[in-house]
Amino acid sequence: MKRLVPVLFFMLLCIIPAIADEQANLNKSVELYNSAISDYKEAKYVPALKSLNKAITEEPENELYLFTRGVLRYDAFKDYPGAITDFKKVAELNPDYPELYSELAYVSVFNRDIQSANEYLAIAETKNKKDLKIFLTRALICIAYQDYSGAVLQYDKAIELYPDNSDLYLRRGYAKAYMRKYREAMKDYDKAIELNPKNYSAYEKRAEIHNTMLRTGKARKDWIKSEQLRFNKN
Repeated sequence: MKRLVPVLFFMLLCIIPAIADEQANLNKSVELYNSAISDYKEAKYVPALKSLNKAITEEPENELYLFTRGVLRYDAFKDYPGAITDFKKVAELNPDYPELYSELAYVSVFNRDIQSANEYLAIAETKNKKDLKIFLTRALICIAYQDYSGAVLQYDKAIELYPDNSDLYLRRGYAKAYMRKYREAMKDYDKAIELNPKNYSAYEKRAEIHNTMLRTGKARKDWIKSEQLRFNKN
């Protein structure tokens, strides 16, 4: 027993530094991730990506970090193949990761792979039929085939579930404008602005409608407002 105590003590001396190093790495990765999220919210995309890359280097199998980097890649950098690679890695680590397949479907459309998008949608619907990205993706597929009425139908369904989502009215208005239903599109842009007065894209699209209807004064006013909001001018 006397011999066993020094051996155990020696083992602890070896293990404790290793545990401390691992904890330090975890703390560092969390700090990097939080920094990335902060930069992402402020549209500082390059620093956000750098922090996420470092966090993933510290924890290469962290599902959250990989998923977040995937979203950042397609949202900020239009790097659709890179985003798909990250999402597929998440799928390998955890096939039940929330919203994973709807994101894969959404990005696949932008990557011009409609077949994969439909395959991922089928999986996403078994996970959560109310996932917003499902409706957005189906609408995008409709638009890809110039089926704007089909896109409007998808946005209608989404708005029933998420009536306070400004972006949905903006997107539906965009589809209606393609159908030359300008007055209906205008109502959607109005609603988008009502729900989110800082939605500069809604002002921009509404300006286009005003211009089409030869309301040049109102068009100019909306263009100015859109640019003010876009660049955070007073």
